Amino acid sequence: MKKLNKLQIRTFFGFFFLAVFSLASEAQTVLYKENFGLPAGTTLVQQYAGWEDTSVVYSGDGTCDLRITSASSGYGGASGGGNVMINDTVKWFQISGLNTLAYTDMSLYCGLRKTASDDGTNLVVKVSADGVAWARLTMEDSLPSGTGTSGWYRVRFPNVPATSNLHIRFTNISQKEYRLDDLALVVGTETVLETVSVPAFSPSGGTYYEAQQVTITTTTANAEIYYTLDGSVPTRASMLYQNPVTVDRTTTLKAIAVSDGMYDSDVATASYVILDTNSLVTLPLDLSDNSSNSHLDITHLEGFRAYDLGTSYADGSAKFEASNAGSAALVAHLDSAPLELMFEVKGKKAGSNPSAYQGILFSVSQSPDGHSWSDLLTLTEQDIREDDFVSVSNLTLRPQTRYIRWKLVQAEKGNTQLNNIVITQNTNPPSGDTTLVLDYNHYPFALYPNPTSGRVYLHDGGMHLIDLQLFDIKGQMVASWSDNIPNSISLSHLPQGSYVLRIHTDEGIFFRKVVKY
Repeated sequence: MKKLNKLQIRTFFGFFFLAVFSLASEAQTVLYKENFGLPAGTTLVQQYAGWEDTSVVYSGDGTCDLRITSASSGYGGASGGGNVMINDTVKWFQISGLNTLAYTDMSLYCGLRKTASDDGTNLVVKVSADGVAWARLTMEDSLPSGTGTSGWYRVRFPNVPATSNLHIRFTNISQKEYRLDDLALVVGTETVLETVSVPAFSPSGGTYYEAQQVTITTTTANAEIYYTLDGSVPTRASMLYQNPVTVDRTTTLKAIAVSDGMYDSDVATASYVILDTNSLVTLPLDLSDNSSNSHLDITHLEGFRAYDLGTSYADGSAKFEASNAGSAALVAHLDSAPLELMFEVKGKKAGSNPSAYQGILFSVSQSPDGHSWSDLLTLTEQDIREDDFVSVSNLTLRPQTRYIRWKLVQAEKGNTQLNNIVITQNTNPPSGDTTLVLDYNHYPFALYPNPTSGRVYLHDGGMHLIDLQLFDIKGQMVASWSDNIPNSISLSHLPQGSYVLRIHTDEGIFFRKVVKY
């Protein structure tokens, strides 16, 4: 046998790999695909406008419609997206206008969800070149039937004919339910597509005391992200993400990530609660004599902001009730330097449950800015009585504290009630305080734009400025001005984050938070 030289060997393998690559390319040739998008609830086929391929004619009868459902097992590509439901013998779904004349070896693929007791043979798929004469395609796959076998499957119908105007019709010869998703007309064998990774939000959803600049990312390279701010399901027609999203009010943010040649990601959802901190508790405060004969929404009490409280009200002597463990909280925003905190607390078992109040972890904390919290007190089951209020007094507060939070961290049973809240005022706070107090009371200045990407302008309200100092969140001074104080300052050289501007005037020292994004 004649041996091949090195050049011949390289040439042989070059043609071999070229042939393999050509076959692989052919195996991924997709003539048509449709994933049915994300319809807004149940939508008739004739009324749906979110088709992926708008050059195709879509029709249906027997009130055939598109719906959204989640995958339960098997084929995961159909999870959470729109799909066509055919659940009786009068419904049918049809696509027309496909030109397959130049191709051979074509197969139709689809995601199929069936009733557990059915094996898929009652779904009939027919093809036609003229819309008059129809031929049935045979499903290549054998699907299980019986209890517990419902779910999504990827099925193949081979031997699709070549024609200039192909019609494909899906019908049901039973009363069983079928759902169709991710149709694809493929030359050769379909390559299983990957799914774009779910978008992530930073910062994550939660409760905040100021507007947030939310960054949305996906780990899938070159994917595009679309989002909504009204709680609706995002589609490719929604807002395209390009820059951080400003969330300045309570918002439900949703996003999807998409990329050509891949299945769209699942929908990511984050809820942001932006608390109103414009209303202040005027010190000193005493709610020990706030009688009421009926329940009162505690959010109506000036200076208090409640969130996720479940059943929350004030009655008698301003009794607050919080029953959602892990998220129930009450926040007071103070207008000046406090001195001491006093209140009463007790537990209450859930309904007629005979068990004692159990598993409580109730925290009280303070903060200068509503973000950085330090614990004042943590109460457990042993510290709280069920039959009567326990008095908590002489909790010393820092002069720079502007927020006090009562939070039910956990509770296996029952809820928490607060009563007789008293906050005394510090009439002689330390002078020259540099602990970055965010004092919103009687603030005479305006900073704009804030947040900013680079430069922020200062309106001094007619006061004489002596000096300015800028601090980072760790309390380190990063810039200062004492001579020729400008009316604007640049943050372009600083990293993104929160800063505090100390403003020294002839009428006192003020602090203002600045956000660089």
